[in-house]
Formats: sequence, structure tokens, C-alpha cells
Amino acid sequence: MATLYLLLGAGSTYSQENHGKFASVDIRTNAVCDQCKHRIETEMLYVKGVQAVRVDLDKETIHVDYKAGKTDPAKLREAISQIGYLADDVQPDPKARVALPSCCQMTKDEHDAPPPAPPVPTAAPETVPAPRH
Repeated sequence: MATLYLLLGAGSTYSQENHGKFASVDIRTNAVCDQCKHRIETEMLYVKGVQAVRVDLDKETIHVDYKAGKTDPAKLREAISQIGYLADDVQPDPKARVALPSCCQMTKDEHDAPPPAPPVPTAAPETVPAPRH
């Protein structure tokens, strides 16, 4: 029983020691599709200190787990902006935004709108040849 207590206590101490080293933040974004999700989740892993990234398109958020000693939320927001996306109040970098695929440049409403109906073909007026005399 004492061994079990020591093992449980050691695990608790370990997590307390590392508690200040890791942090997470949820950042509001304008990502609209799976391409956006993949781009953000992939590119953010190259940011110093980032441990994990999850984009939730329904909630319009990016959840980032990071090492607090290596980066901070302001740097993470700036990195998201440099990819071309809104990060809370940090606007997307204009050059990065224009380089995104056209669907990723849309607003959520534009992206989720049903496609326009195809044009209805109109019948050409029937021409009757003039009678020959």
C-alpha cells in the first residue's frame, strides 16, 4: 500500500512541476473549410514551442497547446496571421490571404451558401423562312 501511495504521489509531483511549462489557448479564426484546417494545423507545428494544434471549423477556433517558455499567445496569433487567417483581433496578413485558395478567402456565409442555380437556357425564337414569290 505504501508503494502505491508513493507512486501516486510521485506522479502528482511530476505534473505539478511541469504545470507551468505547458499552456494552451483558444484563438478565434475565420477558417472555413478542410483546406484551411489542414493548412493551419500543419503550418502551426513549425512555430517554435507549439506542441499540438486543433482547428474546430464549427466553433471557428484554433486550440493550440504550447510550451510557455518558448512562445506566448501573442506570437501564436501573429503566426496564424502570417498564414493568412484571422487570429482573434489580429488581422490576416494581406499577402498571405491573397495566396490562399479562393474558397479559403471566403467568409463562412459565402462558403456555406448553396451554389448558385445554373442558368436556365432560353429558347431561341423560332424563325420562319420568308415565302418565295
